[in-house]
Amino acid sequence: MSDQGRDQSMLGAQLTRLFDWLDKRSSFAVHAFAFLVGVLLSRTFAPANFFPLLFVAIPLMIALIDRSKNSVQAFAHGWWVGFGLFAVGLSWIGHSFTQQQAVPVILAPVAILALSAILSLYVGIVFVVCRMLWCRGWLRVLLFAAVWTLFEVARGMWFTGFPWHLVGAAWAEWLPMAQSTYYISVYGLSFLTVFAAGMFVLLLDTGRWQATILPPVLAVLVLAATATAGYARLDGNQTHYHLGVSMRLVQANVKQREKWLSYLIEDHFDKHMTLSRAADPDGKAKGVRLLIWPETAVQTESFDRDGSIHRWRMSKLLDYGSFAITGAPRYQRTEDGYNYYNSLFALNSSADLYARYDKVHLVPFGEYLPYENLLKKLGLAQLTGGSAWTAGRTRQTIALPGTPGFSPLVCYEAVFPGQVIDTRDRPEWILNITNDAWFGFTEGPYQHLALARLRAIEEGLPLVRAASTGVSAVIDGYGRTLSSMPVGREGILDSPLPQAIDTPPITTGARILLVTLLCALIALARVIYCWRRDRAA
Repeated sequence: MSDQGRDQSMLGAQLTRLFDWLDKRSSFAVHAFAFLVGVLLSRTFAPANFFPLLFVAIPLMIALIDRSKNSVQAFAHGWWVGFGLFAVGLSWIGHSFTQQQAVPVILAPVAILALSAILSLYVGIVFVVCRMLWCRGWLRVLLFAAVWTLFEVARGMWFTGFPWHLVGAAWAEWLPMAQSTYYISVYGLSFLTVFAAGMFVLLLDTGRWQATILPPVLAVLVLAATATAGYARLDGNQTHYHLGVSMRLVQANVKQREKWLSYLIEDHFDKHMTLSRAADPDGKAKGVRLLIWPETAVQTESFDRDGSIHRWRMSKLLDYGSFAITGAPRYQRTEDGYNYYNSLFALNSSADLYARYDKVHLVPFGEYLPYENLLKKLGLAQLTGGSAWTAGRTRQTIALPGTPGFSPLVCYEAVFPGQVIDTRDRPEWILNITNDAWFGFTEGPYQHLALARLRAIEEGLPLVRAASTGVSAVIDGYGRTLSSMPVGREGILDSPLPQAIDTPPITTGARILLVTLLCALIALARVIYCWRRDRAA
């Protein structure tokens, strides 16, 4: 950096004084500040969607690394940022503990804090790696963006994966920016966002105005160009529909605490039946090609068995050539007992089962217990509420006669970038059935919907989402909501089926790999530079 004009900016001086003041108080004060930075970042995601905070939180994270005296301190700063992000951003998970009697409510804060503490390790490690390879000027912003993105990819894949609160997902409801995920994936958008927003840390640096002002201005121009391209893409492409493929999504709004009560199960089924008929005097879902019920809408373990009364009754809703799709549990006898699956079924007007899909990606601590033997010894087996589901084998495309093939996703499966379709048999749309009743009127259902929207844009495929308590929605391949039903409402959603758009240039998995390699090369280049510098010294 040039020696000319070394006076620090007024903003930088004020922040330096703030950090100095915090240092004089205690490490707790600095950690509380870092926690607050994470809280600010959490407010950029749905449903708050206040993206300007990206340009505050991300520069402050870089400033915290600047102020770290060693790797231990850097890790502490990063961990507290992560803890603020996840403890506040994922607080809605605690609501699920109030929805079942098998799990004590007192475990809710324990589970949230424990999950947040574990996820915060990723952010702490990002800060450590960056501190070890730190440099001056805009290059440190590039390094931070690369390392941050690498660990977002890791968090989305390691230990079954948890790709929640990826920075790129902050744009899920800002469709012009979100269009870029079609080309670079949500991880690529994370890199672009962190790099652009991080440039504003240069306003805190010393040096000539060209070195401190121009990079943030250029960053804004890059984001503006990205948004402009997104606007043009949306404006230049209309939604097209499959002729003759009408859908009816049923949202019965069954409360989670009542869902599995044995004396109410038949009432729940009857409620879905009544809504499906839409007051038709003949008792059918007339003119509907695809009747879609949400996850575990049928609470019987015999739905796939011959002679199932529920399957027979549901088939009577259908005209010839139409199909009903519903979520229901199933069981399979084994030598050791039974395996239980969270499944999706498709049947015709003769009650024949045309297809079945078993959920592949189960929810840890919700549908199965990771490291079960260890956690049972620690007395934490109740975290699953007694659930012990078995994972299905593979992702698949289901093609029903006379309808375009679709990729079935059950609940949580819709949040994983690059893992929502069978790339060997590309579908024409995505069906996500889910039960967000677990999370009530919290932020959870809105965040879940936002992540599912990004999968539609990334894959260029329409997304049909049937949620037991909302939000049910039909979304086109550009992420536009064509029709929806909000949380907490009972009713039906009738819609034609949108057509897929052009296949992306390369698969989402390949895009993620390219972004990962780019970030790894940036980090590796800095490692080699530091190694050569140390040898020369």
